[in-house]
Amino acid sequence: MAKATTGGSDLTPRVAEALQRLHSHEVSGVVRYLHYAHMIMGANRIPIVAWLKDQANEAMDHAWKLGEKMTAHGLHPEMRVQ
Repeated sequence: MAKATTGGSDLTPRVAEALQRLHSHEVSGVVRYLHYAHMIMGANRIPIVAWLKDQANEAMDHAWKLGEKMTAHGLHPEMRVQ
């Protein structure tokens, strides 16, 4: 895992890396939920897909908030999907 640089940030490298990791997990969650939503088949598909899409939206909101906090501290959110 690459080390996060705090270039001009008031955060410690450990906190910066934790924020990058959290952001990466949330972005990965969005991708996974959407992928699973496309894979659902059958009679009860609609409510399951709706739930997965809601979860993807929630993960995207979390990623957005983390990204905003990171940029406010001078960090650059990475596009790392795990």
